[in-house]
Amino acid sequence: MNRRSFLKITAASAAAAAVLPSASAASKRNLRKAIMYSTIGVKGSVLEKYRVMKEAGFEGVEPMGGMNREEVLAALKETGLQAASVCDHIHWVKPLSAPDEGTRKLGLDGLLLSLQDAHAYGAGSVLLVPGIARDGVSYDQCWERSIVEIKKAIPVAKELGVKISIENVGNN
Repeated sequence: MNRRSFLKITAASAAAAAVLPSASAASKRNLRKAIMYSTIGVKGSVLEKYRVMKEAGFEGVEPMGGMNREEVLAALKETGLQAASVCDHIHWVKPLSAPDEGTRKLGLDGLLLSLQDAHAYGAGSVLLVPGIARDGVSYDQCWERSIVEIKKAIPVAKELGVKISIENVGNN
């Protein structure tokens, strides 16, 4: 390769690099701040709490499933906050991994309600802790029972266009 060829290739490469979008620009993400409703330590109505969230600089909120839907919708509209997701409200007290079938049914009902809430609020996902491996429930039992119940909710989630987001938490 002579000097002239080298300069042509170098100049062409520099020009192409200047025109093409950079890798960092392509991977830039527009992150927005949201906060889980149950973490707000302010007393008051849903609207009052949402106002505090908005004033604190949050753009979104994660309502709990099972809240008064009309009250949440009105507070979202008035404050301009967006529902980032919905947190299943019952997974800790009525886990899908419970030994008792009735308890698992209540947990599934809570998940289904949370999916409906997420759809109503325009949120794309529901946070779910699928099971709890403690109090005599092994990890294998937790997995087996939870999967059976989650599979029952998938058709509803698909119909509503809402994802079930599994949160893997530490179990004792």
